[in-house]
Amino acid sequence: MKTYYVWPLGCQTNKSDGERVATVLERLGYHRVHDESNANVIAVIACAIRQSAVDRIYGKFRQWEQRQQAGDLTTILTGCVLPHDKQKLTPKFDLVFDIEDLPRLPLLLAQTTVEETVNLRDKMEYFDIEPLHNSAFRAWVPIAKGCDKFCTYCAVPYTRGRERSRPSTDIITEVKKYIERGYKDIHLLGQNVNSYGLDKPGQELRFAELLTAVAQLEGDFWIRFHAPHPRDFTADVIAAIANYPKLCKQINLPAQSGNNQLLRRMNRPYTREKYLALIDAIKAGIPNVSLSTDIIVGFCGETDEQFQDSKTLMEYVKYDMAFIAQYSVRPGTVAARRFTDDVPVAEKKQREQTLTAVLKRTFQENQLPRLGQTHRVLVEKYSKDHWLGRNEHQVTIEFQAPADAPLVGTFQNIKLNSVEPFRFVGIIQ
Repeated sequence: MKTYYVWPLGCQTNKSDGERVATVLERLGYHRVHDESNANVIAVIACAIRQSAVDRIYGKFRQWEQRQQAGDLTTILTGCVLPHDKQKLTPKFDLVFDIEDLPRLPLLLAQTTVEETVNLRDKMEYFDIEPLHNSAFRAWVPIAKGCDKFCTYCAVPYTRGRERSRPSTDIITEVKKYIERGYKDIHLLGQNVNSYGLDKPGQELRFAELLTAVAQLEGDFWIRFHAPHPRDFTADVIAAIANYPKLCKQINLPAQSGNNQLLRRMNRPYTREKYLALIDAIKAGIPNVSLSTDIIVGFCGETDEQFQDSKTLMEYVKYDMAFIAQYSVRPGTVAARRFTDDVPVAEKKQREQTLTAVLKRTFQENQLPRLGQTHRVLVEKYSKDHWLGRNEHQVTIEFQAPADAPLVGTFQNIKLNSVEPFRFVGIIQ
């Protein structure tokens, strides 16, 4: 039996890409396995954002190389790969291709003829490949690809290209199909979702209009989106989230830094003051909103005083969650060419720990007023001796119920009895 294993690294977009790779491999007669050691084909959906993700790929070759040489394993590399990394990784992989060329995978694996592959490509673009979802209740729906922002630390414009919006009719059709199949948690994906439609002025919906269109579909479901850019976050988006219950009242708004000089060095086209004004507008417009962010510590030249600006920004906003990353150089980016990675690793680690402590405190402060409330929770799994789910704020909720209860993928009302670091413990009602 031909078997495959998909290993997506990094963001939700890569997970979505991995589901489409799985679809193509299944059509070729391969069967998914959950242990890579049992796979004939391993497909890596690479992430170029951090060096640690690239290092993990190199580490895997110690386990794969002998099987490759024996002819027992075919390795595939796609996803986000910088030219610098592609040059080094290509000799190690059997197949390397851009994710947009996924329809050519049958030809690359020599499982079909050239004519069949061309016809397949004529009939469907990459987005038209229906993903083989890893979840029965959560679906990723790409709405755009690429990014035009060119943050100096970021590899995405070089690995995903410029911003391209997917036709809104295709997006709405796909979302509707998942709703009809019973999916409850639908995530709209893009490197910069709220610039959706800006590449097709007058021809396509704007992001707020797209959110409104999917929120008006019939059914019992939640809509989330990843990831917006502060520059393009407009008032009509805030109004849409406030007006439609199906749009979760949870927003990840990457700040990256709280210092204006660093924001300029990062090529983030907003100031601390504009970012905080946007936060204030979101809180005023969306009652009970939950906020999260992305923060980089130790970016090139970051001083103690500049770091303190990030700390005070986090203290002001009071995030429920933050994805805090220590800066690492990505070859080929502007930062790698122009700036020096001069903050010691030990200092980066200390700054990350400082911000994590702030986050723990603000999470606790935000959740205490919610104790005693009953929240609608989407149940995800049974783990050890309890059930786990998430509310619309993306906060984990733990509760007790029989282990064999058919709860996965259902909405349940849970009364919140106590709060722990980054989770509630509650009772099913």
